[in-house]
Amino acid sequence: MKTGTREAMVLSEVLRTNACMVDHNNLYLNSCQDQQLRSILERQQRHTLDSFQRMVQMMQSHGMDTSKIPMPTALTMATGGQSTQFTTGAQMTAQPYSTGQYASGSMYTTGTAGMSTSMNPQMTGQTGMQTTAINDKMIAEGALLFHKCGADTTTRAALESSEPHLRNALTNMARNCIEMSYEIYNYMSQRGWYQLPETPQNFISHSATQQQYPPQ
Repeated sequence: MKTGTREAMVLSEVLRTNACMVDHNNLYLNSCQDQQLRSILERQQRHTLDSFQRMVQMMQSHGMDTSKIPMPTALTMATGGQSTQFTTGAQMTAQPYSTGQYASGSMYTTGTAGMSTSMNPQMTGQTGMQTTAINDKMIAEGALLFHKCGADTTTRAALESSEPHLRNALTNMARNCIEMSYEIYNYMSQRGWYQLPETPQNFISHSATQQQYPPQ
């Protein structure tokens, strides 16, 4: 596959993932009750949108067609549904994500502030089926999974890209996804929403010697 075609394919997949992430974050923000979680999501949303615009700009500067790439709803509404073109003279280097006051090691307020008691745990839709109301724990879980998916997608895209500028930008995007996922993890861990399983007491660990010389 020629250089350029391969980059266009992997970048399109990265931007599709980012657009989906932005749209879901908008849904999360509409339902988020905890102000701490809302602050994290808003900061991450701004960074993701900025990264999306920079990557589209880089594609356009390399002569790639971006008209088929789905745009986040926020950008589509801002441009009236028209194809978005970004100024090629602006800075295109991916910026590192900063967690701000929620850096690793910072403490979050514990308790149930994010679990609104006014939320009906079950709602009946038009189909008559019961659905569970979304809460802050679900939102954090979804955001964490999106960042993990983003890190995986952008890492694979960087491995498939041979153009130096695009590869570096994708590498930075992957690193930023990792930082954002770690920020969400710290938030969830402090609230007791992300607990690792304890090692079973009867867990058997096979040493290298046992693996090399199995019992006869």
